Amino acid sequence: MRVAGPMTEEAAAGMKQLAESIAQQPGVIWKIWTHESGTDRFGSTYLFSDLEALETYKEMHMKRLEAFGVTEITDYIFDIMEDLSVINKAPIGAPS
Repeated sequence: MRVAGPMTEEAAAGMKQLAESIAQQPGVIWKIWTHESGTDRFGSTYLFSDLEALETYKEMHMKRLEAFGVTEITDYIFDIMEDLSVINKAPIGAPS
């Protein structure tokens, strides 16, 4: 996704509030935030408890991002390949 404007202290504070809000959403186990340094490109990877929680969150969050002026929103839904992920120390089955 792209975020208009530079990363200011005000924008960072807004993202912190957003992160705190996301942490309270039912079914969100974790979120990893990403940013391509020096650009307006941001991304993230989430882990949800189940598909229903993901779909409920996605509907709300897409509207919220659009209201913030975020553009080029793309999303993909993948299944976890647990057998391989466990080999690489993924926190599968770990407490949230």
